[in-house]
Amino acid sequence: MPKITDLKIQKSDKTRANLYIDSQFAFGVEMVTVMKLGLKIGQEVSQRQLEEAIFDSEKSVAFGKAVDYLSRGMKTVSQMKTYLEKKGFSLPVVKYVLEKLQEYRYLDDVAYAEAYVRQNSGNKGNRRLRAELVQKGVNREQAEKSADCDSETEQRNASLLAEKYLRNKPCDVKNLQRLQRYLLSRGFEFDTVNAVVRNYRRGQEDD
Repeated sequence: MPKITDLKIQKSDKTRANLYIDSQFAFGVEMVTVMKLGLKIGQEVSQRQLEEAIFDSEKSVAFGKAVDYLSRGMKTVSQMKTYLEKKGFSLPVVKYVLEKLQEYRYLDDVAYAEAYVRQNSGNKGNRRLRAELVQKGVNREQAEKSADCDSETEQRNASLLAEKYLRNKPCDVKNLQRLQRYLLSRGFEFDTVNAVVRNYRRGQEDD
């Protein structure tokens, strides 16, 4: 049976060690895994034990990477899955980490969608918000539910955005056409945009 002949703490990372089997380097392993599995020099190990050590060590590294990624901002389950896969972690490890992160509520697509809408509804319409949420991995049903401002709120948001857009610009036909295209590009509904532009046109006529 294979035997652990050496365990050397890595110079560049004191939290990891190089494990040697029968005097040959086998793989790097987290020190947490070494202690957890009771690995020591002179110990005979089966193939199953070695696979367990690799898997446990990978889980620890992947979880640390995931938490670091989350420190930069909220993520969807889909975004985290893509990130971990790009880092080269195996599918079982990715699955384990995703389940743990959801269990600890570090990943929550419902909370993500609601926060995203709160932060962006001032300058984006329902249509754009829904599309962006789906693109980020939120399921379509949840995206529809979260990005569902009532027509009055959406028109108010569109009006405020229009006011900023037209600031220091003449309110002429050309600029109103540009405003219409701009608001549509921000994802506001056609009826909402028309109502906002119509109000400006009325103002022109009154002048």
